[in-house]
Amino acid sequence: MQDVEAVVEELADRDDAGLVVAACWYDVSNDRPNYLMSQFDVQNFLWLTLPQLLREPPADLNPMPRWEVVVDEAAWFFERLDQPRYAALCRGDRTREILEAAHDPLHSFELYAVATHESGIMPPPGLRITWLDRPGPREEAMYDAITRALERAIASGELDAADESKRLAVAVGVLDAPPDGHTATMQELMLAERMARLRGTSGSQTVRELLVRVEPDVAKPMDLTPELLLTGTRPLAQVVHEGAGPPPMTAVAEKLGLLDEGERTDEGERVLSHPVLLFEAVADGFAAPVDPLARQAALPLLAMLVLADTIDVDMLVDRLGIVFFETGAHDLPGASDTVREVLAELLADMHTAGVLTAPGEHQRLTDYGRRVALTGIRARAMRGVDQ
Repeated sequence: MQDVEAVVEELADRDDAGLVVAACWYDVSNDRPNYLMSQFDVQNFLWLTLPQLLREPPADLNPMPRWEVVVDEAAWFFERLDQPRYAALCRGDRTREILEAAHDPLHSFELYAVATHESGIMPPPGLRITWLDRPGPREEAMYDAITRALERAIASGELDAADESKRLAVAVGVLDAPPDGHTATMQELMLAERMARLRGTSGSQTVRELLVRVEPDVAKPMDLTPELLLTGTRPLAQVVHEGAGPPPMTAVAEKLGLLDEGERTDEGERVLSHPVLLFEAVADGFAAPVDPLARQAALPLLAMLVLADTIDVDMLVDRLGIVFFETGAHDLPGASDTVREVLAELLADMHTAGVLTAPGEHQRLTDYGRRVALTGIRARAMRGVDQ
């Protein structure tokens, strides 16, 4: 294996421009010996970090070397490491265009965003994961693995960078594969990390306890059969397709952002293309409602519904009252009219959408609804951490 660190040391000794490139390597290598940069690393250095350094040179390197010299040193570095694609990227027209616009931060960033999208190596949005600015080690490893897998497929000619469906298939393949030394998949490892983070950022001890208890169920593979999926989504799909139907179901479709005054929204059009997309919209909608109070109640409610055999409304009201108190939303820990109203509306909408059985002494999650609830909790962890 090439002694990358020896080349980096040689690079740093060449001149100030070489020192800039070497500093970039040390930054992204994060103490990993002989780290080989990915295309994602190279693009971010050339198109994002270097323009920032040109605008605001570090105190110990002022004046900053001209970008042309820095790019030449970067190309030399990658040629020494037998990485001609990266050297060509350094000398490419796209890099020149972005660096020539470095003095204009807005335009430079716009060019960076366009070039990064066109490269095709970023995780596709179809994964429906919100990537954190400060990721945990498992998230960081998964993000890196996805960008490298996309890079390999594009570089080999197996994948068109503009083919979103095939990009998604490559990324999903990475999620479903266990990394070396593990039996769990990368997605399962990241979910465990995100669930721990969700607990850690919750302002409610009650919510933290509920998440600990429900996590084993959330982590299990989702056994969503086509029959169950189609049966569960069909009533809502019909209303979204027709733009009208029973008022309670129409109201649910509007709350989920699928209808707007009887007209299908862009999201409504999207989810009609496949039942899985509609199922995910239902799970997202009940896990993270638009209304702030309903959103605060949704996560503990879903967890309690998963853990309970039947629904005890008084117990749910009491527990949600404690959650609202622990998070500072209410001054007292007892039940309130606000909590009762929020809970009643959520339960009614869940019944309408087929998530809950009919109200009564033995009301519970349907088989479809249990999967909605578990997917919703998973979505709250994977698509953004609540503060």
